[in-house]
Amino acid sequence: MQYRLRHTMSEQSTGESGGNEVSQEFVQMEKELNKETSVLSLMREQMKSMVGMVSMFVITILISLFIRPWYDVAELHAFGEAGSTQARYIFLELVMIFIFTAFVIMLARYKKEWLIKYGILGVLTIALMYTTVPLAHMFVIDFDVEDFEYTDSFESDETYLTDIGMGAFITHDLIGNSTNWQDSVSYWNQDSMATGTPEWTYNQSRLPAGDSQIFRVVKSPNHITMTNGAWISSIDINTGQMIENYTCHSEEGGQVTLGTDYGVCDMAVIVEGGVYTFSTGGDVIFYRTFEQSPGLMVYQSKWGLPPNIDIRNEFVDATMIEDERMLLVTKSSALVMHLEENSGTIDIDLQKIIFQYNSTSSITGVDFGHSPWSENNISSNIGDEGLLIIGEQDGTITGWEWQDNLPNDEGAFTIQEKMNLENFVDSVQNVQITDLDESGFTDLLITSDDTSYWLHTKLLKNKISFPVSDSFSMGIFSSDADDNIQFYSVDTDQEISIESGEITEEMFALEGLQLYQTQFLIGIIVALVLMVLLYVHSEWYVVNTVGVLVGAGVIVMLGVAFVPTLIIIFMILAAIYDAWAVYKSKHMLELADTMIGLQLPILLVAPQDKGYSFRDEKAPISDIDGSELPEPRVKQNKPKKNKEAMFMGLGDVIFPGMLVLSAVQWLDTDYGLSVAISTLIGGLIGYTALMTYVARGKAQAGLPLLNGGAILGYFIGGLIFAGTAIFELGITW
Repeated sequence: MQYRLRHTMSEQSTGESGGNEVSQEFVQMEKELNKETSVLSLMREQMKSMVGMVSMFVITILISLFIRPWYDVAELHAFGEAGSTQARYIFLELVMIFIFTAFVIMLARYKKEWLIKYGILGVLTIALMYTTVPLAHMFVIDFDVEDFEYTDSFESDETYLTDIGMGAFITHDLIGNSTNWQDSVSYWNQDSMATGTPEWTYNQSRLPAGDSQIFRVVKSPNHITMTNGAWISSIDINTGQMIENYTCHSEEGGQVTLGTDYGVCDMAVIVEGGVYTFSTGGDVIFYRTFEQSPGLMVYQSKWGLPPNIDIRNEFVDATMIEDERMLLVTKSSALVMHLEENSGTIDIDLQKIIFQYNSTSSITGVDFGHSPWSENNISSNIGDEGLLIIGEQDGTITGWEWQDNLPNDEGAFTIQEKMNLENFVDSVQNVQITDLDESGFTDLLITSDDTSYWLHTKLLKNKISFPVSDSFSMGIFSSDADDNIQFYSVDTDQEISIESGEITEEMFALEGLQLYQTQFLIGIIVALVLMVLLYVHSEWYVVNTVGVLVGAGVIVMLGVAFVPTLIIIFMILAAIYDAWAVYKSKHMLELADTMIGLQLPILLVAPQDKGYSFRDEKAPISDIDGSELPEPRVKQNKPKKNKEAMFMGLGDVIFPGMLVLSAVQWLDTDYGLSVAISTLIGGLIGYTALMTYVARGKAQAGLPLLNGGAILGYFIGGLIFAGTAIFELGITW
């Protein structure tokens, strides 16, 4: 902050008082009174300049907020999405500031003002276009999207069982009576949902098991294995035909016993050359099967599950992710087992587990499939990679990348750090890996208590949302021959309800760089006209217009580039540097003198009166000393118009503005705007405090108070509207 004051003190008059002498005590008292009232008096005299400056301060930030959506949809992040949380880029920005300052001062000392002027004018021309072009587009682009609506629905009496891949699911119904119980399983895909009838239905006898026996399904790439306590069957997913069938009961002397001689069959999976059975007691048994002897199971090995695995009361999902690796998920745990054929010891070993996750809440959704972060298309996935994603009741969403063929499965599952969905929803109903546009590159569908969010590709940009009920089980996307896309919401209460509606282009959030030819040309022309005006008529109102627009562009470019925590670090370091550069080295004053002398708009000018001319500004800021007050005069002349002005460097607006914009950009929408407003208020309070110093007419470092006020406002507002979550850093180097 720079401020110049030449005629701001009230002129005093003294007269001859005869022979009276003024006592020293009176003089001292008068000085003390003057000292106490001088700051307020000076601030009142400079009120026009202060109001003008604070108006430009607010307007600059408001313009940046206005054009932010244009930058947001274009994903114009200076260092990419990942760079928004990386501290090293903040230090890079500071280094560039140091280099720029040193280079300009060096050129000024070598009398190369012309190089400074034309170089900065060129840079400012480009910077100005970063505001004028988006600004021209903001008046014609409609950022609002149409809401998705359901138009059709139908119901079915079956019970939803589990999803089958991205676009299908199976249902179950126990039909018959105590003399003829049957498990009826139906397969629904995208085509069958359009007709309202399942693709196929398969009925499996349940007897001699009763209606209280649990029914479980394990998914494999091309078939499902279903178990009802008495029978184990594998069914081809595409045709609904039985592939293999095994009994899991025995009868002797009219007495029926469920299970085999080695254990019961509460869940099972049929693999090549064998069957694995699982009991609610935690036993895992492998039986050898033989192609030449259909239906025959021969006991081979036995293992035990961890004691916290409850497949009766907490079962969520079971999937074969590879020939020998099975994903088993309960409400409390998710584990991947390496299914071996031999236990290796006489005693019962624990089942070999290559991955285990224990939930501190309750697992409510799980999916395994092709990763959105994979460099390969789905068609190129040979089954040696994938993403495991888990959603929990408390809103936690975690993803692990899986890589096959690693020695002893060491490091087979690694956290996907780029899946940053912390605090995305309060509670998770379901998580799915999808491919809405059938591009071969997957996306995520995250469902909260009332909304499903489609998060596009690896950036996880929420492009469209769907209202859902609290009994939502699965969402399916389907395209017809005309490329019309339907969304099906599968709800499960006492029966299945399927609602659907068409997705249109107007429902998608805008994405990518929005450049319209007419608006682009208008933005370019306006920028060029302003720069020509600045060159031929560099008056204060031209300088301010360019300065406000350039400042708004810089605010939004950096505000969308960094999360608030990094912006705060940037502001603190910049404030320290500003104080040192103004009070200690004083090279910032030298830089300000150079910019004013060249009449360049990297500052804002707030005149005290209309008669002020920036083009006549000659006196260097570094020569001003507010302690040198005018000598008292005998005669008080008629007040003249004040030819003085207040100067504020663009950085004094840009830094608080960046934090305001970053709060809107990166914080939760429930409280982001409220925190941004409190940040702006804090910055204005810092500005008011700063005015008590600059009113004395001495150059001041603006960033310590301005940044300090904005940061304080951010944390106070954050505590009020977001709680302690505002202190979560979430940054890396």
